[in-house]
Amino acid sequence: MTDRADTPDTAPLPGELGVLIAEGAGEPDRLIMLGRPVNGQVHVREWSTGNWATAPLERDTSVADALAIFQKAYDARRRMNVSLGDIRSWLDGRLA
Repeated sequence: MTDRADTPDTAPLPGELGVLIAEGAGEPDRLIMLGRPVNGQVHVREWSTGNWATAPLERDTSVADALAIFQKAYDARRRMNVSLGDIRSWLDGRLA
């Protein structure tokens, strides 16, 4: 059995949306797992090409700040595996 704290898992947990943002605009690839929003806050787990093999950076942030990450990537024409509309719906609590 593997301890989750010792082995980073880049798969979404139940109740998470995983979004891969391709490198570009001077930034690395990013894998961001978004929890379900609660009271305007969302839990974020994040990896980049610099830390794929380590534990994710984790933080709680506002829905607006989380959306800004993806809006910035979209505006820079970086590829994402989830549409900006679906990300908005997830953060609005409309996407299951």
